[in-house]
Amino acid sequence: MRKTLIILLSLLTSWSYAAHLVGGEISYRCLGGSNYEVRLIIYRDCRSSGAPFDNPAIITIYDGNNVLQGNYFVPLSSQRQLPNVAPNSCTALPSLACTEEGIYIDTINLAANASGYTLSHQRCCRNASIANIPNPATWGSTYTIEIPPQSQSSTCNSSPQFSKPPPVALCLNRPVSLDMSTIEADGDSVVYKLCTPLHGGGNATTQTGPNSPRPDTATAPPYQNVPFRGGFSSVNPITAGPAFAINPQTGLLTGTPTQVGQFVFAICVEEWRNGFMLSNLRRDFQFNVSSNCNQTVAIITAQNPDPFELCLGKTVSFQQNSFNTQSYLWDFGVAGTNSDTSRLANPTFTFPDTGTYTIRLIANPGSNCADTTYSIYKIYDPLNLNFSVTGQQCFDAHNFNFQVSGNMSDSAIYNWDFGGATNFGNNSRTAEPQNLQYSIPGTYIVTLEVRDGDCASVQRDTLRLYPRPILKHSIPLVDACAPKAVQFTDSSEYFGQAVHFWNFGDGGVSTSASPTYVYENPGTFTVSHKLITIEGCRDTLEEIFDHLIEIKPSPSSNITVSPSETTIYDPYFYIELESTGATKSWLILPNGIRLDNPQSFTYEAKDTGAQNFIYVSTNEFSCNDTSFFKTYVEQPFKLFIPNAFSPNGDGLNEVFSYSISGASRMEISIYNRWGEQVFHSEVLNDFWNGKINNRGEKALSGVYIYKIRIVSAADGSSLYKTGQVSLIR
Repeated sequence: MRKTLIILLSLLTSWSYAAHLVGGEISYRCLGGSNYEVRLIIYRDCRSSGAPFDNPAIITIYDGNNVLQGNYFVPLSSQRQLPNVAPNSCTALPSLACTEEGIYIDTINLAANASGYTLSHQRCCRNASIANIPNPATWGSTYTIEIPPQSQSSTCNSSPQFSKPPPVALCLNRPVSLDMSTIEADGDSVVYKLCTPLHGGGNATTQTGPNSPRPDTATAPPYQNVPFRGGFSSVNPITAGPAFAINPQTGLLTGTPTQVGQFVFAICVEEWRNGFMLSNLRRDFQFNVSSNCNQTVAIITAQNPDPFELCLGKTVSFQQNSFNTQSYLWDFGVAGTNSDTSRLANPTFTFPDTGTYTIRLIANPGSNCADTTYSIYKIYDPLNLNFSVTGQQCFDAHNFNFQVSGNMSDSAIYNWDFGGATNFGNNSRTAEPQNLQYSIPGTYIVTLEVRDGDCASVQRDTLRLYPRPILKHSIPLVDACAPKAVQFTDSSEYFGQAVHFWNFGDGGVSTSASPTYVYENPGTFTVSHKLITIEGCRDTLEEIFDHLIEIKPSPSSNITVSPSETTIYDPYFYIELESTGATKSWLILPNGIRLDNPQSFTYEAKDTGAQNFIYVSTNEFSCNDTSFFKTYVEQPFKLFIPNAFSPNGDGLNEVFSYSISGASRMEISIYNRWGEQVFHSEVLNDFWNGKINNRGEKALSGVYIYKIRIVSAADGSSLYKTGQVSLIR
């Protein structure tokens, strides 16, 4: 027995002061659109003196030709201690065994390519106490996986993922049956194998580089295998009888460890589709074999004595924390019946009445490993505490009354917290406070706590006290001509929703808060604004304004000009004028001349282009009405193009210029005898100076072809013309 204890203490001591890495794995899931969710899992000995989990972890990506694609700094998403679950039916692991799992998750974008990608993370170092590799503290770890080329997978691929974490520890001479199976989202075939762990990183003192404990960039594949000591190998990584083996189809790992210690191993999961291996998921981990594994222990989670959690009714959910237990038998202690039992691990039971019950749990009933424990549970009906409040919410008239309901006895103790200063103070022990008033308006959280024997309950509600609404607005004093747009602005003070009703005095109304209203007819109008609040402090407020809006009549004017278009050869327009309700009028002609109180007449245009007429009528109130009319005198269409020019510097006929009138747009291109364009322009009345595009080399003497497209300013029609021009030097 002493030897066993020394072995255990030695093993646990070695775990405590070893380097921190225990193992890891990397996988990915396709999200579509070349996006992948990458998941890196690192396992560490949580009782070691090594560093905590890296945050972030570095994942390096190479393409299939080992060209570096970049480093990704992946954040630590979650961290937990793995449960100490024994791998057989009658033992439990030592409480000092402890392994932590750190999960790093990030999304990366990798475009599909013909060579695929390799994702790798490297970290040093392994525990110095590992038994099956030489100089174990000098060897690091590489966790890597492949994303296949697009040609092999045809669709975006997701790698397998292990469905369960690895075991924290194994028990000496206890047979194990470990589920190492994976989840394969794409339905591809998987093959399980024992394989070799990979080396990565180093124990150099430098902080960067491939030999540092945390390489800033992982090296490119292929990766170095971690060597095994004599007598060990990838398929025989641990002293065992029978030897450890994995089922290639199911991933079930079996064997019986026969030596205390720590042993490195790796499991590879090959993913296959249509004869191609798409990825190789590798779990690198460390077996910890202990000789001091406890027997089955039955443990019932004790009832929570918190009075707020104790009195929840006759239906109770039970929890157990038993060690090394596969089957259970509960007896809930109800007298006179045998039906108060359950074989669930964590059952729920409804008691027939309140009272005190002795609960029994047998772990592994009927086996040599059985253990029995008892626990006392008190069953109470819930208090079902609730309270309501009556009273209006306007501060100047509020007066709150509280009513309490629930399953309380006469000895219950009440404790109110009103959330602010009241005529009762901030707190009260009165069962149902009446006529409570707050000092100021506001929002208050009211809390009622009731204690009744072993039970307690708490309820909260929110009370809101609002000031009386105030009707405020801006109504302008208007003295204007019809039609007139008037802006009415609301600035009332109230809480929540409200209804506005504006009456503009001429039959027009609006429910907008700040409407704009157009007065079409003359008159003097009375305006009213009503506010009806429908939340908070409910009230109806109205204000009426007499004779603020005075609208004066406006005259009307109308001008008609015919024809609407003509040419410069017949530039005459007949002007018809009509005015009502006006005291005078005037007409502004296209040439800027003003005619007062004009009558209908004929006007002669003196130029081409647009002809604008403006006719204004006014009345005794200085109200105006203006009419506009626009006509057009077409410009005659003319085109002049010479047939030769001589850009020889003598000052005569130096450029090929062309004259265009009556056009809105034009485009000209000139070509040499080989069809090469030497000039192009879209500028009216531009010219060619005999150089290539007017700025390059001089064009040779000869005959050139021009093509012109002209758009008429009158009707938008197009004219095309092709001709020749001679360049003479």
